Amino acid sequence: ISVAGFIVMAVTLAINLWVIRYETGEGERLGSEVLLADALQTRGDVWTSVAVIVALAGARLGVPILDPLAALGVAVFIGYAGYQIAMTTTRILSDRIVISEGDLEAVVMSVAGVVGCHRIRTRGTMDQVFLDLHVWMPGNMPLTEAHHLSHVVKDRLMARYPQIVDAVIHIEPPERVG
Repeated sequence: ISVAGFIVMAVTLAINLWVIRYETGEGERLGSEVLLADALQTRGDVWTSVAVIVALAGARLGVPILDPLAALGVAVFIGYAGYQIAMTTTRILSDRIVISEGDLEAVVMSVAGVVGCHRIRTRGTMDQVFLDLHVWMPGNMPLTEAHHLSHVVKDRLMARYPQIVDAVIHIEPPERVG
């Protein structure tokens, strides 16, 4: 166990701290859950590096118990990071609502000629949203006009929410009440 080993670990630690700061900043700026999750994983690398430095110091100082304690600490860090990543990605995989239905409905209803909308569904990540919704058009509206209006709705939604990468709009006559 040489001084060079400690230097390598210190440089690794410094690089990982810089990566965390950069990825977290860019992840927040871009709304990228992938970058934020990777920054979280890199935090585990930082704690692992600290544990290795402690284990190396223990071996160099003749305190061998620090090695298995550091290994146990690494296992805890990895388990905790895995738990945090699983909790973050579970929201994506379970089709959670990404954009509020009320916010989307307000944009749809701002288009003249639209009678209403329902069955609004968003899924994906904060920076890549997929949208499905049903838009009610007057029953007597010609199909070509309804089709054109659906493109106006889609364009308005995608302009307001640039993270929407795909929007599927189903055209329907309004629901009958009674």
